[in-house]
Amino acid sequence: MQQGRPYALAILAIGVMACSSSAILIRGADAPALVIAAYRMGLAAVPAGALALATSRERPSQNGMWAWPLLAGTFLALDFAFWTASVKQTSVITAMVLVTTSPVFVALASPFVLGERVATATWAGIGIAIAGAALMAAEDLGEGLGTVVGDLSALLAAIFAAGYLMAGRRARPQLSWGSYIGVVYTVAAVLLVVSVMVAGDPFTGYSAKTFVVLGLLALVPQLLGHTAINWALAYVPAAMVAVSLLGAPVGATALAAVVLGEIPSAFEAAGALLVLTGVYVVLRPNRVASAVPG
Repeated sequence: MQQGRPYALAILAIGVMACSSSAILIRGADAPALVIAAYRMGLAAVPAGALALATSRERPSQNGMWAWPLLAGTFLALDFAFWTASVKQTSVITAMVLVTTSPVFVALASPFVLGERVATATWAGIGIAIAGAALMAAEDLGEGLGTVVGDLSALLAAIFAAGYLMAGRRARPQLSWGSYIGVVYTVAAVLLVVSVMVAGDPFTGYSAKTFVVLGLLALVPQLLGHTAINWALAYVPAAMVAVSLLGAPVGATALAAVVLGEIPSAFEAAGALLVLTGVYVVLRPNRVASAVPG
């Protein structure tokens, strides 16, 4: 593990940078949020599902264990649906930072769902993160209802990401990484496609640029970003991976400033600093897993 760590850290950095591009690509797609999420997961599920079918031979050792990856896929679909909507409605820095609060919700739910004790210092981190989120939301109150709804969508995405993490924690001991991803991505894709059909949104009729962006969303943040980060977990301590993911909002904010000309306000920057500090405090004593942002 020690010999492979420098190489693994480079792969991890690539994964975090790839995930940082998610918000910018979503902004570049001229399609409804559900359609964007469905294309992203649908295109990513094809190679992930094919790889799982080609390489996986194991079966869950306990009856009913397939329920956990199915539940994880459901949470992932909800996570991406609300996350994509939030990027369309609020600023990039707010959407990225608020969705990164998933470890806070994992820590809050762990005693009840996983039977894991929450360290005392964690409550301080949760308080700091809540204060930062409130500051960022207060900044958006004057921007109109749509922006506030975007903030709430990002928080809902973080909650569903926390559910995805906890369901995955129960499922992964029974399944290889390839099998797990194949099932979860496929379930999420199917649910998102069905949601688009129920909503009555079209899958066609968009510009060539939008379809290129949708393909890049599946390729860069999903397949490259998520795959690189999950691969690095085999060589880098989980706590280090979780903390490194806090760099994704920073990278996304820098990209938004350059590509979109979206400069964070003083309130947004201060709130973001508080949120990320709070999440870091939560991660340290608990080794709480962190969802991959975007």
